[in-house]
Amino acid sequence: MKKVGLVVHRSDFNDLTENLADLGMIQISRGDSGSFESGKDIETLLARLSKNISFLDKLLKDTPDELKITTRELVDLVQSFDSEKILSRIEDDRSRLERLKTQSNSYSQKIIDLKPYKNLAIPLSEINKGKHIALKLGFVPGTLIEKFSQSLESDDLVEYSTVSKDANGIYVLIIYHNSTEESLDNLLADCNFSQFHFGGFQDIPSLELEQLSNQLQEKKELIRDLSKKLESDAIELLPKLKALRGYYKLKLSESRLADIAEKTEETLFLNGWIKSSDMDNLRNSLENKYDAVLVDEIAEEESEIPPVALSNPPVIEAFEIITDLYGRPRRGMVDPTPFIAPFFPLFFGLCLTDAGYGLLISLIGGGLLLFGNLGKGAQKFMRFVLYSGIATIILGALAGGWFGIDLEASNSALANILLSVKIFDPLKDAILFFAVSIFLGTIQVSLGYVISGFIQYRESSNFVLRIRAILLAASWIAVTIGAGFFIANYLIPEQLETIVPVTTQFIKYGALGIVLFSIVLGIAGKRGVGASLSDGLAFDGLYGIVSLFGDLLSYARILALGLSTGVIAGVINIIAKQIMSMIPGLGIVIAGLLVLIGHVVYTAISALGAFVHPARLHFVEYFTKFYEAGGEPFEPFEKKIEGVELVD
Repeated sequence: MKKVGLVVHRSDFNDLTENLADLGMIQISRGDSGSFESGKDIETLLARLSKNISFLDKLLKDTPDELKITTRELVDLVQSFDSEKILSRIEDDRSRLERLKTQSNSYSQKIIDLKPYKNLAIPLSEINKGKHIALKLGFVPGTLIEKFSQSLESDDLVEYSTVSKDANGIYVLIIYHNSTEESLDNLLADCNFSQFHFGGFQDIPSLELEQLSNQLQEKKELIRDLSKKLESDAIELLPKLKALRGYYKLKLSESRLADIAEKTEETLFLNGWIKSSDMDNLRNSLENKYDAVLVDEIAEEESEIPPVALSNPPVIEAFEIITDLYGRPRRGMVDPTPFIAPFFPLFFGLCLTDAGYGLLISLIGGGLLLFGNLGKGAQKFMRFVLYSGIATIILGALAGGWFGIDLEASNSALANILLSVKIFDPLKDAILFFAVSIFLGTIQVSLGYVISGFIQYRESSNFVLRIRAILLAASWIAVTIGAGFFIANYLIPEQLETIVPVTTQFIKYGALGIVLFSIVLGIAGKRGVGASLSDGLAFDGLYGIVSLFGDLLSYARILALGLSTGVIAGVINIIAKQIMSMIPGLGIVIAGLLVLIGHVVYTAISALGAFVHPARLHFVEYFTKFYEAGGEPFEPFEKKIEGVELVD
């Protein structure tokens, strides 16, 4: 990664920004520009576009496809689209819809409140306080009805009648003399009486309810008609609005380059980061087009950290999603993606051990790659899914796993063909499977120490520390191999009885090497006495060997998931067979649906586990041996228009 500076004459600046977006090679440094002066109008329009897009999106179950247009057609759309008129219309309709929904909710609540008093024959306007007599309407909770009734029986100046009741309590009309009001209010408070405040209701409740229902129905019809209109607008306008938003986002970025640039009276200066391989191409592209432009490499400031651009072949590039989940490498660190690519699909396939499930996963990944309208990120993820599915097909076939079917119980020609490639059974050879998991962990962790040694060698400040890096890496690899065989010896002792005595010595001499090389060569290499002692005896030294055994045992999760997939897949088939035998005729249909839905759903569940657990093995057991994140992704300024697919 190189830091590049661009000096351009003011007259060419706007055209230059468009060319930089077309090239997509340079990440512009913002510097200390603080706030932006330009693009306020575009920013306001973008806010309105986003708000209206979000509103229309919620109206539709299925989002319309993005527009597929040329750049010229997009520019024509922007010029011909009356944004102010259309956005104002949508905003007016939205306000009207919200107002109608508020009114509808108000009517619904009034109906709920008034419905218990539907049988009351007295106009609500007459329920008030007269000269001598007054009335109250309200609700008494079910648990206090008896107390309420007994309390009112003792007062001859108070009477009540039950208007209606439900599971929660009773709704009552109370008639009382004004002289008892104070004592009655105290009694009603003790009974948790809730008085009904009928507000603007005047007529008898049944007539008021009828009127409310008519008003509610009217509002619902208006809401339905307006919603249909807005849904139709959404289908027509959403693709255009999203294309406009993407276009104006790009224009906003271009316009704000003038705020980022350092200026003189006649020139503007931009700086940023570019891949080393793109430097000459950028210089030639710009200097051949503009008479007054200078493109040159400039020195980095001490505090600057360049962004990180990963560069891998397409097959390996798919596994950059694992690297990005953990974080881009810090400066000076190696890209771990090539060292992830051999292991992750292998672990994924072993966690599933079912070729049928691998086939489903491959079909999803491959199908979306071929027929899906995917962006770069989604394409990368689908390649990852496809490669993981292919690995699962291969390993599942070797394990004899095909949707949990017991192939040995079948005499068909297809079953015999599938069995001919089977070399192990995860259930019958579980102990061997366990040992294989441990050996895979041993290989991966050992590779981690190889890479760690390379990084430490490259970053060492003197010859002694470089020798120390090599010897420490060798010592840790020896301990790892010894620990792996030590654990595996408890699983398959007969196969390892001649090897284990030798590999056990690896632990002893490796541990000795870790302590001696860390301390002696650390001090000799001027690393410091305290740091050298810590390297030899603490978590990164002798004490860390204990953690290493735990790291290797963590690879047993490959065994656990590999066994569970076959067992649960077989259970789905067993249940389906039982249904077929228990329900003649219809049972075949039910069993077929169970097998179809069950295996599809369990493929998704088991695939999630087969992704999460290998990711954990990489992040916790593997990366901790050599990898340090901390880099920022390289994000070049490019003509990337969201919400539209540009075609030639």
